[in-house]
Amino acid sequence: MVMLNQEAELDKFKDSILSESTLLYIENNEEVQKTALDVFNKIFKKVLVANDGAKALELYKQNQKQINLILTDTDLPNMDGMSFMQEVRKIDWSIPILVTIEADKLSIIPQITKLKVADYLFKPVQYITATKIFHSILEENSHLQILEKQQQELSQFKGILNDQTLVSETDTTGKILFANEMFCEVSGYTKEELIGQPHNIVRHPDVSPQIYADLWETIQAGKVWVGKIKNRAKDGSDYYVKATVFPIFDSKGEIVKYMSSRYLITDEEHEKQKLKKYIMSQRSEKIKSAQSYKENVNKDIQAAVLKNNFIHIQKIEHLGKELSELKEELLRLRTSKEHASRRVIGLEKEAKEREERSEKIQDAYKEKVEKLHLTTKVAYEQYEVVKKKNDGFNVKYKKAQDNVKQMQGYVDEYRKKIEDLKDVIKSLENDIVELKEAVKTASKSHDE
Repeated sequence: MVMLNQEAELDKFKDSILSESTLLYIENNEEVQKTALDVFNKIFKKVLVANDGAKALELYKQNQKQINLILTDTDLPNMDGMSFMQEVRKIDWSIPILVTIEADKLSIIPQITKLKVADYLFKPVQYITATKIFHSILEENSHLQILEKQQQELSQFKGILNDQTLVSETDTTGKILFANEMFCEVSGYTKEELIGQPHNIVRHPDVSPQIYADLWETIQAGKVWVGKIKNRAKDGSDYYVKATVFPIFDSKGEIVKYMSSRYLITDEEHEKQKLKKYIMSQRSEKIKSAQSYKENVNKDIQAAVLKNNFIHIQKIEHLGKELSELKEELLRLRTSKEHASRRVIGLEKEAKEREERSEKIQDAYKEKVEKLHLTTKVAYEQYEVVKKKNDGFNVKYKKAQDNVKQMQGYVDEYRKKIEDLKDVIKSLENDIVELKEAVKTASKSHDE
């Protein structure tokens, strides 16, 4: 039976690779077999048992896919251990086989060695030692299987990449060992020019050294590095790639070389650069427009305040302003009311004639207007002084708001005039007749 100290040692292997493995155990001695099974059933997922070579071979053929390890004696009935191993090797050379032999039968070792025996154990078997050997063999075999699978996958992967990407391999110092046709075509170098050269032969000076430092730190740690890199071809032209660089390991887990695949993204990168420049130019235009808008708003505010402060001047020049506003109304009518375009043109001509007839009146007011302009200039300078005084600003600002409201009333009136445009146009001829009479009367008064 298993001793208590052996139990403690065996507990270490409960969650190891042994707990996922199946053992084929062949032993003719029932007492030895019973003791061994007491240990093996605790550490293996499953144990298949046979007491002669023929039965063992039948079990192996039936369960070949799930058996991971074979432990056999040499002295067996029906078919001895040597014959059993020879039959197994006809089927599979990779299955690990261990042999138990008596200490006085060492002469058999050269024969079993030819059958690629993984190890041999002397009787009586030390089961803790045997368990450690089982674990070591299965671990190594598992690593070899994984490595073989990886090599197959890598070979397939490399074949796929070879047709679609820029593929290269380097040694652990960065010297190129392999470069595919696409790599040569894009870089402009021949294979002869690339093999043996450091991979930085295509390095572009624009790329930060920190990127390459990060790349090497990553792959030397056994990890995969992915990133975008700008390279330089033999002719000095640049090209962009999306690179994936990863290490290749040997059976011992040591890095033996590095492999990289690169997707060409030059066109995509150039488009991004164009888009970036366009966005920057648009932002610049927006900033300029915003500044211009702000300046115009400030000017409009100042003009509105100034106009409101000198509203009495507007009253004096009321006749001229009415004529000017009439022209503006007619222009807007011409734009918004296409069906009245001809009528608007006629009104413009009439307004022009009216303006010409009013020139004499305007000449009479010319001196007064010039004086008013001078007064306006002085008032503006005074306004600039007053503007700096914060106490008076709020009062004038409120007045300006009231005036703006008043102006808004004028705007509303003009809008109403536009809505009633047909009536205005209809009564315009009567207004012009009355205006002619007023001009004649004014002229007579002026002459007197």
